[in-house]
Amino acid sequence: MSGPAEPSTAAFNPQTDSLHASIRPIIMLAQCFSMFPVSGVNTPNASYLRFTWRSPKIIYCVISFLGSSMMTIVNILRIVTSGITSTKMTNFVFNGTNLIASFLFLRLAMQWPCLMLTWEKLEKEFSNKHRKVSRICLSTKFKVVTIVVMILALAEHGFSILHGYFRARDCANFQGTSDIIGIYFQSQFPQVFSIISYSLWKGITVDLVNILSTFSWNFVDLFLILISIALTDQFRQLNTRLYSIRGKAMPEWWWAEARVDYNHLASLTRQLDSHISVMVLLSFATDLYFICIQLLFSFNPMRSIIEKIYFGFSFGFLLARTTLVSLCAASIHDESLLPAPILYSVSGSSFCAEVMRFLTQVTTDSICLTGMKFFSVTRGLVLTVAGTIVTYELVLVQFNSVQQIDPMNITNVCEVK
Repeated sequence: MSGPAEPSTAAFNPQTDSLHASIRPIIMLAQCFSMFPVSGVNTPNASYLRFTWRSPKIIYCVISFLGSSMMTIVNILRIVTSGITSTKMTNFVFNGTNLIASFLFLRLAMQWPCLMLTWEKLEKEFSNKHRKVSRICLSTKFKVVTIVVMILALAEHGFSILHGYFRARDCANFQGTSDIIGIYFQSQFPQVFSIISYSLWKGITVDLVNILSTFSWNFVDLFLILISIALTDQFRQLNTRLYSIRGKAMPEWWWAEARVDYNHLASLTRQLDSHISVMVLLSFATDLYFICIQLLFSFNPMRSIIEKIYFGFSFGFLLARTTLVSLCAASIHDESLLPAPILYSVSGSSFCAEVMRFLTQVTTDSICLTGMKFFSVTRGLVLTVAGTIVTYELVLVQFNSVQQIDPMNITNVCEVK
C-alpha cells in the first residue's frame, strides 16, 4: 500500500510564495492611479493588511472618484440637452463604468485583509501536503501578464492621443489658428467644454481624470486575469497531487484529506466570487458593449492611416483582453473538474465512501466565478459571448443608420460628435 504524496521540499514562505507577495507590486501600481486603497500592502504577510479611512490613499481615491462623478454627470447633461448618439453614449458608459469600478475596488479593499488571511492560511496548509510543481512562480506570471497588458494599454492610449492630435492639427489649419492643444482638449472632451469655458488648466485637469479612468478600465480586466491565475494555481497543486497517485492503492484517510482540501478550495472560490462577482459582471458587460460599438464604428469611413491603425489596434487589444479574461476565469472551472478521471479510475479494492463523496462533489458542485449568479464563467461562455456579439451587431446595424461622411472633406475633422 502506498503512502501519501511527498510534501513540499521547501517550507512555505509568505514573503515570497504567497498571493499577497505576488500581487503586491500590482496593487501598488493600482494605488498610483487612485485604486485599491488598502494599507499594509508592502508588508511581509497578509496579517499586516488593514483598511482604514484615515489614509492618504483614501483621499486620493475620493478625489479621483469625484472627478469620475463629474465626468459622468456632464455626460448625462449633454445627452439630456442635445440628444442621444452612439458617441455620447460611449463616453457616458466609459465614465460611468470607471466610476462603478472605483467604488467596487474601494469595497474590495475593505474585504481584502480577511480574504488574504484565508488565502494565505490555505497556501500554508497546501505547501505542507502538495509537492511543489516545477513551473513558473506566481509572481513571475503576474509580472509578465501585467507588463504585457499595461504596455498594450499604454500603446492604445498613445494611439488615441496621436489620432486626436492629428485631427486637432487639421482642424486648426482649417480654422487658421495655432492653438492646436486647445482644439485638442475641446474636441476630446466636448461634454465638459460645451458646459464650461475652456482654459488650459481645465483641459489638463480633465485629461488627468481621463488617464485615471483609462487605467481603471484596463485594471478591472487585469485584476480578474491575475486572481483567476492564482486560484487556478491552487487547484492545479491539488490535481498534481491526485495525478501522482493514479493507479495506486490509497487508504481512506488519504482520500478524506484530499476531499477536505478540495472542499477548502471550493469554499475559497465561493468567498472570492462573493467579493468580485459584480466586478465580473461589469467587466463582461462593458467589454461586450465596447466590442459591439467599435464594430459599429468600423462602418464609418476613416480619413487617415493613423485613424485606421488606432481603430485596428484598439479593437484587437479589446478583443484579446476580453478573451483572456474569459479563458483565465474559465480555467478555474476546468481545473475543478480534473479530479473526476482519477476518482473514476480508483480500483474496486481501494474504492470507499470517501472516494464516492469526493466524486459526487466534483461532478455535482459547480465551482467557478460568476457574474452575480447571472452567468457562470466557463469555457463555453466564450462561444456564447461571440454569438451575442454577432447578434447584437446585426441589431445595431439595422437600427443605427451610419452616416456616410466624405473622409476627404476637411471640414469634418472639426465636427464635434
